[in-house]
Amino acid sequence: MNQHVIDYHIADIGEAWAIFREGVQIAVRKDPGDAIAFANFFADRETRIATRPVRVSADHHMHRTLSEIRRAA
Repeated sequence: MNQHVIDYHIADIGEAWAIFREGVQIAVRKDPGDAIAFANFFADRETRIATRPVRVSADHHMHRTLSEIRRAA
């Protein structure tokens, strides 16, 4: 049985990161780490109350930003 997955997605919107739940924007964060923390917090919270699987995904801009942060560390 294929269960619908609740999707939290982080996307670059220029000077900030937008967080979407099921395609609806729910927040904006300037810092990429804050955007990830926000999405993960709500996804984790939702796994405790929902019966459906939950995932957090990000666009290629976030993946590139994370790679740059790792290289700088």
